[in-house]
Amino acid sequence: MKSQIVSQKQTSMLISGVVKITYDKKDDEAIIKYALLNLKNDLTNVLGEEVILATASKNSKIIVSTIDTSLAKSQKNYELLREALNKKEQLLKVAPKEEIDKKLEHVFETLFGQESSERIYFEEGDMAYIVDTGNDDVRTEGMSYGMMIALQLDKPEMFSRLWKWVKTYMTVPKGHENEGYFIWSCAPNGQANSDGPAPDGEEYFAATLLLAEKRWKIKEYGDEARALLHAMVHKGENHDGYPMFEPENTYIKFVAHLHMTDPSYHLPHFYQLYARYGNPEDSAFFLKAEEEARKFWLKSANAKTGLTPEYTDYEGKPYDIDGHWTFFSDAYRTVANIGLDWLWEHKEIGQSQIALNIQKFFEPYLENDEEIPVFKIDGQPLRKEEQTAEGFPPLKVHHPLGLWSTLAQASLVTNEFDSTLALKYLKYFWNLKLRRGKYRYYDNLLYFFALLALSGNYQKEWS
Repeated sequence: MKSQIVSQKQTSMLISGVVKITYDKKDDEAIIKYALLNLKNDLTNVLGEEVILATASKNSKIIVSTIDTSLAKSQKNYELLREALNKKEQLLKVAPKEEIDKKLEHVFETLFGQESSERIYFEEGDMAYIVDTGNDDVRTEGMSYGMMIALQLDKPEMFSRLWKWVKTYMTVPKGHENEGYFIWSCAPNGQANSDGPAPDGEEYFAATLLLAEKRWKIKEYGDEARALLHAMVHKGENHDGYPMFEPENTYIKFVAHLHMTDPSYHLPHFYQLYARYGNPEDSAFFLKAEEEARKFWLKSANAKTGLTPEYTDYEGKPYDIDGHWTFFSDAYRTVANIGLDWLWEHKEIGQSQIALNIQKFFEPYLENDEEIPVFKIDGQPLRKEEQTAEGFPPLKVHHPLGLWSTLAQASLVTNEFDSTLALKYLKYFWNLKLRRGKYRYYDNLLYFFALLALSGNYQKEWS
């Protein structure tokens, strides 16, 4: 089966043209029909109106990517076309590519340039670390985020520096019940602040290492990811500690030894990578985890507001540890994860409504500069008498740039259902500035991830 663009014209994102489709007898008819049906649906979603695909005898005007749509290689070509359509460089709706690229470079230099007074990344010899400037420590969260940014921007030296620091200072010692994991917090000099891990760091380490193996053809990275994933699933089977994934329901835990979770730790798009490139014996487990993670988003999000708590039990109900039961800092990441999962996997089970609901909930705050309250997941502002730890949670949002960035990343989803609403957030996001000073770490990393995703630079495949 072959396709040929007979005529075309360039639009802001796609190409409009007449496509002539011819069939090759050796193509599998069932695959052709399946691919054409899904292509029709994808194009219809992009356009917002029904698209008609026709055979060679009946040409039709449709929207199509410049990618080779020949199905002689059947399913592989369809996947490439679908990925091109789902890439959705959303920021092109509010700024030209030159300005987007310039902003990406500026943000990188500000956060990672060694001459920047606002950097969070510090090089020492052949290693480097990222400082949580608000807490003056180095966290597996930040180190793994930095590795993902290095991967996405094709900076293998930066990636290697960060990973070497992690292995040198954050590796749990042999014989400890957490052996196989990484210490979640260290001082900038490498001294351990804890002896335990935080599973979101391990999740990002595993994903970045697997993708680094693919992108840079370094098998050692993949082997290290697979060893880590084995521990995350199987630790405890020999009474040697605790797994990070709950064996019964496949949920990622908040900490390995507790039976509770954090909705922002649920990363189905990463579990797809684990299933595909991790340990073959655990592939079925991670495919199940992928499905269950999306279901858990629906379980933990309020049906009207789209808000999720920071910590929950396995039923999705708020779980109070030191006051972390409201829609606060960790929880902002949940809708960003929904956006990236939509970009990479595009598997709808109803999670799009979470993205729509949360953007609608915060829409009034786009119109003013008021401080945003900390909300309970039902949408009611937290009252002072409801604080469950001394002064915590705060009554006002502590990381506003991080919040707005994750809300903008939700436009990867909402653009397909309410493009006007999605565009409001894209415009607002484009005009945001990096946070300066002590609390810049978390806000600016969430901002950078959103900038990568919305500019089409947060990928799992590279040509």
